[in-house]
Amino acid sequence: MNEEPIAQLRRLLIEEHGIPAADVTNDARIVHDLGVDGDDAAELLQRLHVDFGTDFEALDKQWKLFFNSEGPGWRSILLDIPLLLVCGGAAGIIVGRYGWPKIIAYGSAVTVFFAASWLFSRWLVPSCGRSPCQG
Repeated sequence: MNEEPIAQLRRLLIEEHGIPAADVTNDARIVHDLGVDGDDAAELLQRLHVDFGTDFEALDKQWKLFFNSEGPGWRSILLDIPLLLVCGGAAGIIVGRYGWPKIIAYGSAVTVFFAASWLFSRWLVPSCGRSPCQG
């Protein structure tokens, strides 16, 4: 392909990933500004590798430092299941014991579930920051 790498990247982002042309600037960050992450980023870089023969081996080793995975991780799933049971049980206790309307009990349980999930994701799942994650 005779296209310059920057022009090819710009074209791929606009045409294949549906990013508005005005957003694709030279200083735009792929993940933070353009929202290309996970499998979409992998496909984009694979396409650049095929077109230009670029070696992304070093990036592959540090992928998790720069890009997120698709979907929840196993830690999130294992923490959310017991949390969901606890919140559902709390809703049942509120309805049964205190006679609150079901909508208030369920709303409270859902609120507690999402708040606790958010806290667990911040406290229990390690953040890599700019240094490599271990393990």
